[in-house]
Amino acid sequence: MHRRTFISLLLVSFCFIANSQSRNLDFYINEGLRNSPLLNDYRNQIKSASSDSLLVLAAKKPLIEANSQLQYSPYYDHFGYDEVLTDGGNYMAVMGVSQKILNKKETENKYRSVELQKQLILNESGKSVTELNKIITDQYLASFSTLTDLVFNTTFLDLLQKENEIVKQFVKNGLGKQTDYLTLMIEAQSQEILVAQLKNQYRKDLILLNDLCGINDTVVYKLDEPHLFIKGMPEIKKSPYYLQFKIDSARIENEKLAIDISYKPKVSWFADAGFLTSNPWNFYQHFGYSAGMSLNIPIYDGKQKELEKQKLGYEENTRKAYENKYHLQYFQQVRQLEAELKTLNDVSLRIDKQLQTSDQLVKSLKEQLESGIILMTEYINAVKNYRTTSRNMNMLKIQKLQVINEMNFLLTQ
Repeated sequence: MHRRTFISLLLVSFCFIANSQSRNLDFYINEGLRNSPLLNDYRNQIKSASSDSLLVLAAKKPLIEANSQLQYSPYYDHFGYDEVLTDGGNYMAVMGVSQKILNKKETENKYRSVELQKQLILNESGKSVTELNKIITDQYLASFSTLTDLVFNTTFLDLLQKENEIVKQFVKNGLGKQTDYLTLMIEAQSQEILVAQLKNQYRKDLILLNDLCGINDTVVYKLDEPHLFIKGMPEIKKSPYYLQFKIDSARIENEKLAIDISYKPKVSWFADAGFLTSNPWNFYQHFGYSAGMSLNIPIYDGKQKELEKQKLGYEENTRKAYENKYHLQYFQQVRQLEAELKTLNDVSLRIDKQLQTSDQLVKSLKEQLESGIILMTEYINAVKNYRTTSRNMNMLKIQKLQVINEMNFLLTQ
């Protein structure tokens, strides 16, 4: 079992994997992004925000309304409303138009608010994409790790079964001990149980992977070996989480400006045309129109303005504290992951040398076993050590890919 032979065997698919079909990491990520209800929600929110922009534009235009009123107020001796006030009734049908003017800053503030809302949604969508990428990749790596264990242990089982046949012939020919044959058989049976457990675990891993990606499929596929590379250099200003702080800061400033604008004088013009009369029988003689302007100047509100801006000031202080903490943690995590990846690479070189030595030992002991020089237990122990070392190498490769996935998540989050 040379190391290169082991690596090549990792690419072998088994009969329980239907039709030798395979899927890769990109397939699952693309399906996960396409089927995500959260990302679909964000897409709809973006469309809704676009409608908000149109609402701001519509609010700038004149408002035209049709108003009508038919009011009859009967008056008898000692009964009814004062006729001086009611004229016996009120009959009106007018078309009115009104529009705010001199409100450019208010409109710009509303547009800015809508734009910030769009930025926030897009940023949240970006965060969800990176999080979903990481979660799917983590599960893919876990599934691939199980598959690798399954491939190796199935290969190891095949080896034990072949060795079992050889030892069986030795026993028949009087060249081996019955205990050696039974020892190897027990080891093979234990290996069969392990392979069955790994098959079941691999199915479970695939089901979870499909669930994460919104895939309704029970077929057991072979997973292609993942290839992950670190995407660029740490740039905190491009991080969606960091951008969130900047968007929140701009939103707070815009809300402060909105408060100031709400206390500015407001000017509107209005006009109407129609008829207004107290006598419904001669309404045609009372057609007319009116026009005018209105001015609203806030004088005193019980210091509500100061209190509202004070609340926003507290929110800004909280935002700054979280931003500073994130800034510190970001580069600490980058340094930690870089150090972890370096350590894993160093350990990988050592295990690789150990694997080569273990491979040589197994081959040598195999020849001695077949020559009757050593006991079966020595050979089995050597094979177990090789299996453990190989599994450690596989786990180390997965750990390195997981660290790279963590690093990419940090670089794009």
